[in-house]
Amino acid sequence: MLWQNRAACNSMPTDLFFPGKNGITDKQYWQAHIVCKECPVNIDCLKEALNNNINSGVFCLPERVRKRFKNKIIKNFNETIREAFKVLEIMDPEFDSNGKLYKKRCLRCNRFCKGFALDFENWGARSHICVSCYIEIENNKHIDKLLEIEKKPSKSMPEFDNHGLLISKKCTKCWQRKQAKDFTKRPKGIGNKTSWCKNCLNKNLQDWHDKKNANA
Repeated sequence: MLWQNRAACNSMPTDLFFPGKNGITDKQYWQAHIVCKECPVNIDCLKEALNNNINSGVFCLPERVRKRFKNKIIKNFNETIREAFKVLEIMDPEFDSNGKLYKKRCLRCNRFCKGFALDFENWGARSHICVSCYIEIENNKHIDKLLEIEKKPSKSMPEFDNHGLLISKKCTKCWQRKQAKDFTKRPKGIGNKTSWCKNCLNKNLQDWHDKKNANA
């Protein structure tokens, strides 16, 4: 059986994956991404596009994202696809009435905002890093740090208000989303708060004391 016959998109409208006269909107790209992520043959699909130099349409990944892999030897397709989808999952995008990308989450500061620089090799033709972070990084000459953070985005998924103040985030111990007041202050933490919530910190401290007393 051909791999195309087992594709998740096999019985779906082709206009979701291939641009017509009006092209594909960012929202359609996102809908296609949801389908491709769970597709059992997404590796075969990506290989088909790369091996045949297909420059349009969604073959596991949008053509803009596939541009990164041109003239490169991919040793592990599973890892490549997993990393690409991991970044997309964290973006949490919003679209306007025309299907254009309106807001998304910065992969460095994790703020949900509008200001992103143009990047035509990226999803939505926008950088993963917001303009504020780019300016800060350029000023501090931390380009290498930017690349490192982009590969390893925060798992706490913080939410900020319009003034950049932390509203809530996930505790990386119990993985529950909690309000900013439920975390202890920490200047170098995301949102100036600890990674663990107060309850988890207190429980960890109590367990440490109990273990110490038991060994006394």
